[in-house]
Amino acid sequence: MRNAYHPRRWASVLLEDRSQLPRKSGVYAVIKYRKIYYIGVSTNLNQRWRGKSHHRFLQAEQLRRPSLRYLLVPKAQARALEKVLISKYSPPWNYSKVPVPMRRQVHGWRRALGVATGLLVLFILSRSLVLGLIAITVAIALFR
Repeated sequence: MRNAYHPRRWASVLLEDRSQLPRKSGVYAVIKYRKIYYIGVSTNLNQRWRGKSHHRFLQAEQLRRPSLRYLLVPKAQARALEKVLISKYSPPWNYSKVPVPMRRQVHGWRRALGVATGLLVLFILSRSLVLGLIAITVAIALFR
């Protein structure tokens, strides 16, 4: 395979600028520095990455400013090129499970801590107005 097919040589946009992706078919890669994390294919690159609906979006977002590299390829050839590139570069996210978003797990714990903090603040407030006001201020600062 020629070196021109290496994803680092393809056109690129930052993840945050994904709305600038062309509305054409092609192969794409999620890259941070020199590491290729994921290679995929789409009949419409812009639509594939629109919003936050891509199944690897949260992972890509955690990389902090990764680039989406893309190569415009006719639909008929895109899937075959994707398979060749995946076998050649073995990106870690391809054929691996999509992790459960940590936000949901943390959100439940955060809610429980908020309730516990509220009860503690009420207890302190019932004992001392000054300490209660201090506890409210601390709780607001922690859960902002």
